[in-house]
Amino acid sequence: MIKMAKKTDTKKLLIVRKTIKSKKPEFLQQDYHKKRRLSRKWKRPTGLQSKMRHQLKGYRRRVKQGWRSPIEIRGFDSKGYDPVLVSNVKDLINIKETQGVIISKTVGLKKKLEILEKAAQLKIIVLNLKLDIIKQTVEQLKAKSVEERKLKTDKKKKNIEDALKKADKKKKDESTVVEKVEEVTEDEKKAEEKKEKDEVLIHKQ
Repeated sequence: MIKMAKKTDTKKLLIVRKTIKSKKPEFLQQDYHKKRRLSRKWKRPTGLQSKMRHQLKGYRRRVKQGWRSPIEIRGFDSKGYDPVLVSNVKDLINIKETQGVIISKTVGLKKKLEILEKAAQLKIIVLNLKLDIIKQTVEQLKAKSVEERKLKTDKKKKNIEDALKKADKKKKDESTVVEKVEEVTEDEKKAEEKKEKDEVLIHKQ
């Protein structure tokens, strides 16, 4: 009889992965520390006399399969959940107990809040966001928008008041100009009358 393989203990495998990753070196290409033009990334050594290719002692480590995490938990999160990308509330229906949700970054704040609330109801773990923080940000944005509206209305009122004051000032200026013009015309009239009187007196003499 063929024996059934036992289910691997994820907790033990997570510990194994942690120990592997703690010892894992940073894989950089050959002579990265010597040449400035080389970027900080991995490139397989290809030189015929390359000491790194021959894996001699005292040279940089090469990329090998042994540094990878166990197949059973590959791609899993640090707590042992299999991450699943979600972009709406409907996607939460097919989520299993072993899976954790990652909300897409393209989703808006309003929809994020809906997804988080629904996930809390269904007891689904969200890996990249927290309900309390999102609620806090929503409240802050609401308060900010209220303040902005208030400032806008105050500015509008001030502008209207300034416009009314300018209009009143303009009217006053116009009225004073009219009064001055009237005074000038009266003075001119008086001067003309006096001139006429003088002319009449001269003719009589």
